[in-house]
Amino acid sequence: MKKILSFILALCLLSALVSAAAEGNGAAGREPGLFGRLSRVDGADERLAILEEIAEPVAASFAAEGFTVEVCQAYYEGNRVYAAYRAEGTGFMIQDGLVLESGSYADIIAGEETEQEDGSVAGWKECIVPDEETADSQTFCLVFGQADENRISFTLARHEYGQYLEGASAAETCPAAAELAAGKLDLKGTVRLTSPEQAASWIAWQEGEEDTGTDVIVCWNLYQGGELVSFDLFGASRVIEPDQVVFEVMFPLPDGFDGLSLVPEYGEGGENPEEAILLKPAG
Repeated sequence: MKKILSFILALCLLSALVSAAAEGNGAAGREPGLFGRLSRVDGADERLAILEEIAEPVAASFAAEGFTVEVCQAYYEGNRVYAAYRAEGTGFMIQDGLVLESGSYADIIAGEETEQEDGSVAGWKECIVPDEETADSQTFCLVFGQADENRISFTLARHEYGQYLEGASAAETCPAAAELAAGKLDLKGTVRLTSPEQAASWIAWQEGEEDTGTDVIVCWNLYQGGELVSFDLFGASRVIEPDQVVFEVMFPLPDGFDGLSLVPEYGEGGENPEEAILLKPAG
């Protein structure tokens, strides 16, 4: 009888220990990383929640008198690298982009910093890797201050984009062609517009002229099956003289890739569906 009671007590104790461990693991599993915590800030980029799920832990840090900087999580996909970092103390200034091991610069595309309750600074950045510099595995450096030794190096494996799309508009006055790529985070790429008038107006506007005499295309919005999916989240453009304007576009991942199109939006005339670019799988 004593043996049976002892056995039952042992089972109860084991069950209690397993339950406690499970609860502990569950709590640990619910504790978000830095991307996850940053995703909870009001107005945060919606991709941060996805990055929380797919990013790699880094935990590379640099400490000096007066401050500490740590890269906590990072992710490398296509020609973009994303890094979440935390810094505390004084006497540091984090460089906008990331430096490659070759010495080339990966310029910042997006990102934000927020001050935490403990006085530290938490931030994230999205940087674009020059196409000729992309590699299957790459070392990046977060640089702060002026001294060369003030940097944190971390190495990431590169993830490929899962889907490539392309298309062209039938507009005679402003022909345009798009090349986009979709990964785990978003749908992004470029739209190349050929129009001497548009290019000249963009140059004039960038030089400070308010009235350029031409209603310019300011962005491209994503539609699916005739319904608006998303306004362009990026809206950046550059002029390739003398007759081309290149738009950098970015959208949240759509629900599938069938029936997608890009509709130009003019500064004064609004959207023009007649000049839409119909997207299809590349190749």
